[in-house]
Amino acid sequence: PDWYKSFSYRSRAVVDPRGVMREFGLELADSVEVQVLDSTADLRYLVLPLRPAGTENLSETELAKLVSRDCMIGVTDPHVPEGVAAS
Repeated sequence: PDWYKSFSYRSRAVVDPRGVMREFGLELADSVEVQVLDSTADLRYLVLPLRPAGTENLSETELAKLVSRDCMIGVTDPHVPEGVAAS
């Protein structure tokens, strides 16, 4: 998305990453370390969303349905499937 590349968003993400994530609905425990890393022409980072508890028996296709765009930029957790208790 275009806003993801905007100077104001990127500046806020560096200065207040927890605040930016909170706006997306992701509240992290104080014990969770947050790092803001920037890609360059020579270096890219990959966000790997946490696997929700209780999804060990899901197929790759089923797991892919739990992951949104926001998961891939690190501002929300994957959806927890119905019938699975969120941890």
